[in-house]
Amino acid sequence: MSAFIAELENHPGELARLCEAMASGGVNLLLCATTRGNSGVVAFIADDEAAAQAALDGAGIEYLLRPALTVRMANLPGAGAATFRKLADAGVNVELLLPVRISDEEFFAVICADDAAAAERAVGGTQ
Repeated sequence: MSAFIAELENHPGELARLCEAMASGGVNLLLCATTRGNSGVVAFIADDEAAAQAALDGAGIEYLLRPALTVRMANLPGAGAATFRKLADAGVNVELLLPVRISDEEFFAVICADDAAAAERAVGGTQ
């Protein structure tokens, strides 16, 4: 699995442009976005990565494609602390966290790290 990261200008219509490009390619995505100053960053996973790449390329939207790992944690105080401590103790820097499913019992997130293999070893994929 991979995560997409796109930097867009911070003005009306940019997020719509990205979503319209995905929709026209029949791509379903789960995304998170934030802005600061004149730019914004959108991180997402797509159900069809090849179609997402084609849609982004066709729309002229620059992006990074990063290896990603899904982690599952109990939805309890301290669960995130324990998971991210394991990663830190393994020397892994988490560069992206994208919440993908939250229930009363569990929290699933997609993460990108500076060393994907070390992250996989540290948390063993889904926890």
